[in-house]
Amino acid sequence: MIGVSAEELQILKDIFAPYTHICRFACYGSRVKGGFEKTSDLDVLICGESAVPQEMVENLKNACDNSRLPYIVNFADRWRIDDGFYALIEKDLVFV
Repeated sequence: MIGVSAEELQILKDIFAPYTHICRFACYGSRVKGGFEKTSDLDVLICGESAVPQEMVENLKNACDNSRLPYIVNFADRWRIDDGFYALIEKDLVFV
């Protein structure tokens, strides 16, 4: 990924690891497409067979907020976003 260092990617993988049996994680947005700034957030799409519990999303967010990641990580659930929005980001998804 363009806007995520190898160390940051490992932090993300470690945070996502407990959940990979029920879903996959894909990054999108400026840190994937380019044009990001140092303070740009990282957008992560949670891709499961169905919507994931909101508690899981909150746990992921808290883990990222309490990690050494130098930016904010925003999460979206594939099944809770508009199909039109998904169509816009689908081609840019980078699975972690």
